[in-house]
Amino acid sequence: MRRAWAVLLAWLAAVVLMAAVVPGTATALTGAAVGPGSERPAFQLPFPCGTVWQLDTWGHDPALDMVVEGNTGSDGLPVLASAAGTVSATYRDNGSGNTIQISHGNGWFTAYYHLKDDPATYVKKGDRVTQGSTIGRIGTSGASGWAHLHYEQRYLATGDFTDESHRVPALLDGVRYSGQNAEWPSVTSRNCTTAPSAWQDCPSGNVCFYSGADGTGTVCRSGTDQPASTCGLRRSFFNNGTAQPGYDHVQVYFREGGSQCLHFGWTEGRGNLPAGGRTVDSFVWRGEC
Repeated sequence: MRRAWAVLLAWLAAVVLMAAVVPGTATALTGAAVGPGSERPAFQLPFPCGTVWQLDTWGHDPALDMVVEGNTGSDGLPVLASAAGTVSATYRDNGSGNTIQISHGNGWFTAYYHLKDDPATYVKKGDRVTQGSTIGRIGTSGASGWAHLHYEQRYLATGDFTDESHRVPALLDGVRYSGQNAEWPSVTSRNCTTAPSAWQDCPSGNVCFYSGADGTGTVCRSGTDQPASTCGLRRSFFNNGTAQPGYDHVQVYFREGGSQCLHFGWTEGRGNLPAGGRTVDSFVWRGEC
């Protein structure tokens, strides 16, 4: 009887060994079957839909370094959110350079290193992002001598900030990329989301300031005057294209000094703030200005 049990256990061990993931391979797996927890987001490659990339784990498995296929000019190309979530950190580090971390819920996080611009240029801590939202650009900041994105998926059941001790093998479009000193020379991004509709995040009766000139992108909003908003602006619009009853202008005051009146309905300037990255300190609904 003991011998029969021993044979059975040996057979089970062999089956498990044969089913193990071979290091350096890209293996199709379900999100729930890999890594800690049972609610891993459906992560996608952090680049525009249809673009082709080269991935490797050289010296930093399970993290991934990413460049354009053939490494033919990655500097300045956009970096997108792998999945929807909330920006949990933006900071600069001597090693990782300009860095962004996103919390995706259920203990899952992603981290993006060596970004070209100040990490708060496109998003700020606390911002909600959708899958495919632009969060930065590929760069060489920190301890990086070449333009690439260092990308990590991390798991921590509690807290809103992670470090490299929490990283786990990456799963992208249902495929696991892991293994010491492995490389995948041609991976196509399936980060293919429908473009957001203009003004969609601005409820009626609110004042909204968008980072996109078309009424899309990062938005700050308020339903009252004097919001003390910390939203940094490039080109922005307000109120879903609809004036508050009784008013059709908003006077915006900037932390850096000065103010500007936003006119509703002007073809050449409906809520349009010029470039410059100024920060809204407050605003007031008013009549003609």
